[in-house]
Amino acid sequence: MRIKYCLILLCLAVLPLRAQQNISSPKLYINITVDQLRTDFLYEFSNMYGEDGFKRLLSGGRVYPNSYYSFDNIDRASAMATLSTGTVPYVNGIVGENWLDRTSLRIVNCVEDHKCKGLYTNYPKSPSKLKAITVTDEIKRATRGNAIVCAIAPEEDAAVLSGGHAADAVLWKSNITGYWCSSSYYGLFPDWVAAKNKDIYNRPSKWEPLLPMSEYNNFGDEIPLPFSYSFNGKQNIDRYKTSACINEEVNEMAIAFLESTEAGKDEISDCLALTYYAGNYAGNSMEDRPLEVQDIYVRLDRNIAALLDYVDKHIGMENVVVTVASTGYVVENSEDGTKYRLPSGKIYMDRVQGLLNVFLGAKFGKGDYVEGVYGPQIYLDNKLIERLGADKLDVVSHTIEFLKSMEGVEDVFTIYRLGGMLSPEMQYVKNGFYPGSSGDLWIRLMPGWKVVNDVLSESSMTYRTPVMFPMIIYGSATKPEVVEKMTPANVLPAEVARMLHIRRPNDNSLRVF
Repeated sequence: MRIKYCLILLCLAVLPLRAQQNISSPKLYINITVDQLRTDFLYEFSNMYGEDGFKRLLSGGRVYPNSYYSFDNIDRASAMATLSTGTVPYVNGIVGENWLDRTSLRIVNCVEDHKCKGLYTNYPKSPSKLKAITVTDEIKRATRGNAIVCAIAPEEDAAVLSGGHAADAVLWKSNITGYWCSSSYYGLFPDWVAAKNKDIYNRPSKWEPLLPMSEYNNFGDEIPLPFSYSFNGKQNIDRYKTSACINEEVNEMAIAFLESTEAGKDEISDCLALTYYAGNYAGNSMEDRPLEVQDIYVRLDRNIAALLDYVDKHIGMENVVVTVASTGYVVENSEDGTKYRLPSGKIYMDRVQGLLNVFLGAKFGKGDYVEGVYGPQIYLDNKLIERLGADKLDVVSHTIEFLKSMEGVEDVFTIYRLGGMLSPEMQYVKNGFYPGSSGDLWIRLMPGWKVVNDVLSESSMTYRTPVMFPMIIYGSATKPEVVEKMTPANVLPAEVARMLHIRRPNDNSLRVF
């Protein structure tokens, strides 16, 4: 009787496991991130789209048109890390594309790693500075390493951070040679990519408006002038990456990956992470180059349509999940603030560093109290403060007093203000901070103001404006729906994990950070 009872209990215990194993997961997850995609432009230019690209995703997917990042100072790298992990910089460690290393006082890139070797590049990269687990890591873990994970992006930070720690292939386009390159961190260089690189210099690209001029939107009294740009070999690669041509090449690489590997061809969920570009061309403002931005959206619509069509024919959309998101900012390089007498100005951080050292030296004794600045952040020399016997809180307090007296400074934040129970605004600031790489103090500027650093040969730090952006989930039985409420970006990794029947990344939470 006891044996029979035990067998019944064992069967009951096994049933849920079998049920879980029988749940069918999508064969392929396509994770699309579009750098600087914005909701207003996505809808504004919709009259120029075809039926099989953006319109297909918007009409057939779950759409969050009012998405945002819940932290300050957003850039491409910090956004990509959040989309991958479902966490903010305070957790994942990626506060930006670059930061000042406190030990060497050298500016470091968020994915540089000199313990590795570059493949088709002299600049090796890895996700070693990413402190949180990604969705792609969980895919690899859930499939015991059998899933194929590939990330393709124009820039190395986007490629590495979207690929995660356990990817099989992570590819980006070199700014120096134009080759698609990678790092020894990911193992051997894929043969199919080496084959693409052989032809890289024989493919001149030309970018002109795709549609008749009359079909583009006119944002002013003057009709936008047509444009024509040519790119060849390894010349002007940085400009090439801000044109519609780069999206065409990313698409070609994506299809080459699907043709050359077993991704999406069995019952194991694989992942292809793609990054496209939808910002301004060559650092110009929207006011200066309105036609180029529109044409990037128009051509990107065709690129996405071509990718979906390929997947439809070779894998079947019923077996695929597609997500679309954005880096959630736009680059503002316009100087129209002065032209139109709007509040604006510049703060020269190298000069601020010198003035602060004089000011603090008069208060606490001579010395270089500020050992470095980067962007709006100030790094104090803690060893000097300790050696002089000064109280750091007192030094910080006087530094805040000095900075707040400067024109253009709205507020000054320190780690001391970010402890305990915080208001929503202060939590927003804390989310963008990471103790290992952020400064002791960081300045929030008044609207229209920019940070400048002549020592770093930066005429002005690029000013990034946060914008509402869309998140879209499409495919694998997703019901069409528009969720109008404000939605934080960390919702997307959680939803993807649910659809793939895997665990959410370990630090991901559905709460708003």
